[in-house]
Amino acid sequence: MAPRALTAIPVECTRGRETSSHVPLVVREPEAGWWAAQQIGSSVTVAAVREGDTAGHPQMVMSRLAALATAAELLVIFGSNARSAQHALVADLRARLPRRQVVALRVRHRHGDLLRDAATVERLLDAGRLPVVVTPAPALVDVTAEIASYLRADRVLRVLRTLQGADLYQVWQRRPEPSLN
Repeated sequence: MAPRALTAIPVECTRGRETSSHVPLVVREPEAGWWAAQQIGSSVTVAAVREGDTAGHPQMVMSRLAALATAAELLVIFGSNARSAQHALVADLRARLPRRQVVALRVRHRHGDLLRDAATVERLLDAGRLPVVVTPAPALVDVTAEIASYLRADRVLRVLRTLQGADLYQVWQRRPEPSLN
């Protein structure tokens, strides 16, 4: 069975004295699956880690970061003033995630350049890389808030010390947008 054309003969339209022919406009609603596919976005988790937070139990925090990086898109924002600490964090993540490309990106809290830096982070995430944003410790909260807002991150995690060691805990989560059903 061959599909037939919507109209084999154009329909005549008359406006004033002119006559022109056209094909009638057919509007089709997309399937429900198409709408669902359009609304699915990537979920981005932002983990804010201050240099001193991992002092007592760095292995616990690093294993948790590696587990998060394998499960979803992860952005690590590391607040540190020492270059040796940032190199150790990046090297540890590279060792734990040999199949992921871990990219360190130095970001200072400058209002004019932060938007450009956030766009760079977004491109790295889109390419499947694990960005580690390194920022001075006093600017950690501001840089985390601005980049998480730019990326429309789903949640933000922080390292909290407990009696058992240290772990990542959720400090903020984006509310789901209301559906229009």
